[in-house]
Formats: sequence, C-alpha cells, structure tokens
Amino acid sequence: MTSIIKFTPLSGGANEISPPCYLLEIDEFTILLDCGWNHSLDLSILEPLKAVANKIDAILLSYPDIEHLGALPYAVSKLGLTGTIYGTTPIFKMGQMFLYDLYSNHMAQEDFDRFDLDDVDLCFDKKRFKELSFSQHYTLTTPSSATITITPYSAGHMIGGSVWKITKETDTIIYAIDFNHRKEGHLEGFFPVLQGQDLLKPTHLITDARHARTPPTALKRIEKDKALYSTLLKTLREGGNVLLPVDTAGRSLELLQSIESHWAQQRLSGAYTVIFLNNVTYNVCEFAKSQLEFMSTAAGLKFEQRNENIFAFKNIKLCHSIYDLENLMGLSSNYVVLASGKDLESGYARELFIKWAADSKNLILMTDSVEEGTLASHLLNDQPESVTLELGRRVELEGEELRAYEEERQRQKEEERAAAEKLKQEEEALNQMVLEPDILDDKIIDITFKKNPFGSNRYDLTRDQFAMEGMQPMFPFIEKVFKVDEYGEQDDELLEIARKLNQEDQEMEQLDEVDEKIEETPKKIVKETLTVDLKCSVQYIEYEGCSDGKSIKTIIQKIAPSKLILVRGNQDCIAELETHVKQNMRVKGLYKPIINQTIDLTSETNVYNVVLKDSLISSLASSKLMDYDIAYIQAKVILNETNMKAPPVLELLAEEEIEPHNSSFIGDIKLSEFKQLLIDSGYQVQFDQGIIAVSMKTTLIYIWREEVDGNSSIQIDGILSDEYYQVRELLYQQFQII
Repeated sequence: MTSIIKFTPLSGGANEISPPCYLLEIDEFTILLDCGWNHSLDLSILEPLKAVANKIDAILLSYPDIEHLGALPYAVSKLGLTGTIYGTTPIFKMGQMFLYDLYSNHMAQEDFDRFDLDDVDLCFDKKRFKELSFSQHYTLTTPSSATITITPYSAGHMIGGSVWKITKETDTIIYAIDFNHRKEGHLEGFFPVLQGQDLLKPTHLITDARHARTPPTALKRIEKDKALYSTLLKTLREGGNVLLPVDTAGRSLELLQSIESHWAQQRLSGAYTVIFLNNVTYNVCEFAKSQLEFMSTAAGLKFEQRNENIFAFKNIKLCHSIYDLENLMGLSSNYVVLASGKDLESGYARELFIKWAADSKNLILMTDSVEEGTLASHLLNDQPESVTLELGRRVELEGEELRAYEEERQRQKEEERAAAEKLKQEEEALNQMVLEPDILDDKIIDITFKKNPFGSNRYDLTRDQFAMEGMQPMFPFIEKVFKVDEYGEQDDELLEIARKLNQEDQEMEQLDEVDEKIEETPKKIVKETLTVDLKCSVQYIEYEGCSDGKSIKTIIQKIAPSKLILVRGNQDCIAELETHVKQNMRVKGLYKPIINQTIDLTSETNVYNVVLKDSLISSLASSKLMDYDIAYIQAKVILNETNMKAPPVLELLAEEEIEPHNSSFIGDIKLSEFKQLLIDSGYQVQFDQGIIAVSMKTTLIYIWREEVDGNSSIQIDGILSDEYYQVRELLYQQFQII
C-alpha cells in the first residue's frame, strides 16, 4: 500500500531565508531534516519544533555548521528532542567543534545559558549519534516493522556535507539543500553523484531556492584563488593586516588549504604569517587530516603518492586565543588572521575587528554569505563610517564583590560537605546491618560469639570437652554469621583496602580544591558601549561554495522528480524556480510550503504488498532496468479468509486462462541523449524545437515527444524503409519490452 507522506517546514519555509528545519512524516515514522539556528540564537525560531520534539524518531543532518545543527543541543536538553541522530563522520566530528567554539565565544562576552558543553556531548554521544559514510545504505525500522532506507551522498559545500536519499517501498525522497556541484581544492562536489542513477527520477525532491537568482561566477576557481592571493598580498605589502572572518570548521578549510598551497609555492611564510584562530583550531586540523575518504580525489592522490596531507599545515600557525596570537614566536610585522565569527557578532573575529578597524591600512575580507541584521552584513551593504557596538567581556571580581562571592562559595562547599558526610554515615549504618539466618535467634548468636567451647584449636576434640557442662556431644563446628550487602558477602580485608583508597581519594579531592581555588579567579561580565571608526577597507570575495541559479535549474532538471518541494528562499527566488519548472519540466506537483504549513505528498498510486509463491518466482523471465528486475505476469490475488490482516498471495493463472497482451515499454530516455546516440551510430541528425530529424538518402525520419492521455510518449514518423526500421530498432533498444 502507498505510504502516507507529509511535510512541514518548522523553519526555513518558502518566501523567507532562515535556518533549515523540516518535519517529514512517512506513515507513523517521523524524521527531522536538519536542526539549524540563526546567529542571535533566537528562541522564537524553535517554537514550531517545541511542539513536535518528543515524537521525532530520527534526525538527519546535512552539514556540520550552526545553520544546519546549531539548535541541536538546546532541542535535546531543553525541548526533549527524541530520536537517533544520523550524519557522516565529518559532521559528527566537525559539528562538535562548531558547537564548542560557539559556546566559548558566547561565554567570553555574556552569561550564556542556551546550552552547555555537557549538552553538546549528549547530542554527540556514540549511543545517540550514528556515523555513516557516503553511499552507505542504513535501514530504519518503523513501529509497524516496515523499513525505511536512508543514504547520504556527497553534496560538496563542506566536508561531510550530504544530500539525503530516503526510500520506503516505491517512494523515494531526495533532500538536497546548499549543495555545490563544482569540484574544489578539498571537496569533490555534487556533480559526480549526478553522473550515476542513484538520485535520478525520485518521487519527491526537497530543495532550497536561496541561490536561484545568483548569477554564474565569471571567474574559474584558479582565477578566484589568484584574486584572493593578490588582495591579501597587496594589503600586506602596504603595511596592513588582513582579517578574514570565517566559520569554525566548514568553509574555512577550503580557504586554509588554498592559502597554505600558495604560501608554500611562493615561499611567503618568512615574510608574512598566516594564523588560524579559534577555540578549537588544533582539534579541527587534526580531525580534518583523518577524513580523506570524504575529500576530493586530488587530496587522496597527494596522500597516496607523496604522503602529503593537505591539512598538515607548514605555513599556517594555529592559535587558540588573542594572547596566543600576540605572543606567537616569529610573528611578522604584518599578518593574515582567519578568525572564527564570520558574522562579526561574537568570537575572535569581532575582537580583532574592533582593534584593527581604525587603521586605514588594514583589510576586513569577507568570503562567505552573512545573515541579514549582523555586523558583517551592515559593513558590506551600508559601508558606514563608524559603528556603535556593545562589547561584553569578563573581568576579575574585586573588593566587596569578591568577598561576597567567596562567602557564598564557602557556604556552598560546607553544605556539600555536610551532605556528603550525612550520606557517608547512612552508608556506614547500612553496612553494619547483619542478615540473620531464620534458625538462629539473638540469644544463640550472642552465645556463639562469646563462648567457644573447643578452645583455640577448633579441630582438636577430646572426651573431656564432650563432657563439658551445658554442651551436647557434636562435631565442633560453629557457623559464623557474615555481613552481607546488595553486592554479596563482605570481605574485611577488601573493606579495609577500600577505606584506604577512599581516604586517598578524599586527600586528592582536597588538593584539587586547593588547585581550583588557586587557578580559578572569579569573574563577571562587564558590558560597555563603544563607537568604532571604520577607516579600514572592507571587501568581499565569494568563497561560499554553493551552486549558482543556472546550475540549480540544470540539476533539478537532471534529477527529474515527480513532485518538487521548494523551501528557504525569498519570494523572488521561489518565483524564479517556479517559472523555470513550469516552462521546462513535467512535474505532478509543485509545492511552496511556508512555516507550519503541512502538505500531503502521498503518491496517488495503488500499490499493495502481496506474497509471491516460490513457484511463481522460479517461473519469472525478468529483465534488468536500473536497480530493478522487471517481468510481466498474469496472476490472481488470493485473500486469506481466516486472517484478513495477512497479506494476500499472488498466484499464476492457469495456462488456459492467460490472455494475449500488448507489449509494454519500460524506461525512458531524453531526446538529447538519443540524438547523441544516433550521431555515434553514424546518422546525420538535426535537433530543433524538441524534434529530432534524421536525414537519410531517400527519406527523413522525425522523432519527438508528446503528451498522450496525460502520459508522455515518444513518437517516430517516416517512410517505411530499412533505414526507418534501423532507427526504430535503435530506439527500442533503449527500453525494456515485456
């Protein structure tokens, strides 16, 4: 039976540009596609997610940046988001780095309470997060024991970036946003995936329209790299510094490997220092080195042939703070800094901007798209002469504030110590409890332990001892009552060892508390408003790494979905793609859902599950078409009258019941592809206005596509001749005929 499919944008709907977060319901199974957040971490964006967070069965992540997974720790810890998280290994590793850096940046300038590092670790726990490789099929089991298969494919844009294929029975859903078809320095791009058959002709395609109106770049990658190097060196040679506000571990990697390559070729490291600055630079670079399988073929070959890793930097210095930067050994007088905080709202990029903005020799170079309403957007679009900023920073407590803090800290420690002492006493009281056998009463136990009638040698028995008053002749064995707890019988020697270890642990804890008291200096957030004169240059060179509008249109046509769902784009971008699809494609449905609008994507087909008998399967004469085996049969459906819920059985008709049938052509071919096939076969061909004209010596043969009864069919027309039948036969070979 056909699956019931519903789709709801929770964020990033049509006619707006906001972080992607979508609800996909396939029968009773609920999938969350991405879980992004904006630069201001606005809680109102998450209101639609809050209503459905506790019914999510699976979360699929496309990229490791804040725009695609930034809300994940808040949703898991505060909203009760359920479900297993799925993503590629780079998304697992780099996603943590993005969130660690985001947390550290905000904590440096405010009392940040959206989430903490424990919440991040909870999301990326190995029990919660399932790592996948590209093209790895993974099966999800629904509550009704049906199966859904998910598969990530390389999307370009960022390392580990994924286009998701979700399949259940006859329904195939492709979720593809922010992809880049072009090959880059460290990424292979989306184009190689499109050359195969895995993503073609799905029942549904969900894609964004954000770049639908982006014009094709006039520069090739090599020319764009040269423009970048030229801009950097011009500023450095004129005595200025260059700040590149970048993300933590996404598009910054493309810039890093490109600059590293040029600095090595031109031997510039001695003249100008390049620094990568964020809270997790070392971990980012180490993780990147280990992810070669997710990178470009060129990166893999360089490692295999020359044992060179493109992220083993020799000309780029790694720093984790402004202090590290200012005290860097061998720092040149002018240098380039790639600092986290691409929107200049937080992070080291904001700090350096405030320091460098007043110097006309310096350059702020943007390379990525920035969100509207941010400082970076204001600088690029408005080009102000000065900006007023609210700067938050942590300063050490002094005087009365420090005294009040220490008193409160001491009070908390005393309460904790008292609670620990009380708990210890309760445990000791429990350990003193004796589990007494039923056959002994308190009096017998008391006598047993106070009086041993057999002296020191319990195995030496004499007649005099048998005759002792008050004792009966018996074997001299006294059963001792042992202490037990929930773990079994207590061992005095082990208990003594445990007591010594506990004492050592307490001593170590006291030392740690002393160290913590020495190392931790209490601080508070101080905010000040300052005006920054903007005398430095501000430029933009596009390194966003997303497909342009023309390429997006071509890719959608190449994928050729039955139903197209457009999300995440302003009204003009949505209209641009909508017009193109209506004029150039045949789709059964075109949807533009806004936030909280649920659309029904259920396919209008009558497909049912039946049981095939072994005799039927063995008699099939099947033909191969793409990933399917196709065969034609005439059979009848046998219902299980005793159990109507059981699937029916398909049984072949008897030979005398079989009726003749017309041939069916299974498959499809594009006329442009068939034109090239005719040319390769030696025919003279013209293709104009959707009609192929094959020129023969004595005749012309025309081939075109037209709609017949709502279905597309290929028509062939010409004078009957040997040439006509040859062309027709070549056309027939492109289909499976049953």
